[in-house]
Amino acid sequence: MSLIRQAGPVRRITLVPLIDVLFILLVYFMVTSVYRDLDMIPMVRGSDPGAGGVDGGGGAVTSLLLRIDATGQVVSRGQVLSRDALAAALAQPGQRVLILPTGAAPLWALTEVMDAVAAAGVQDARLVRLEAAG
Repeated sequence: MSLIRQAGPVRRITLVPLIDVLFILLVYFMVTSVYRDLDMIPMVRGSDPGAGGVDGGGGAVTSLLLRIDATGQVVSRGQVLSRDALAAALAQPGQRVLILPTGAAPLWALTEVMDAVAAAGVQDARLVRLEAAG
């Protein structure tokens, strides 16, 4: 004797609860995230051991100060640097690079300068922030 089972309805997996959970997580992370927090990048302080002008081997370290103005231009020693001039200035080995964005400097310009510094292989690069005394 053979028993024949009736085929029941095919159950489908719905994605509606998963989409709801993902939407709630998306809203949560958007609300709790910080979009521009430059305090997480290490900066030069006067009390830092490496803030002086001598490297670990006792030799003098040259510093290159790159200032980013409100229009996104990179200025060094009073001269506006193009991308090629910036790459040439960063090509000198063994120098410390200090990046000083103005308060109104666009974030994309800071990102481009930091990418150029990383691409040049600079080992000692620091972001400098000026604070009012008081």
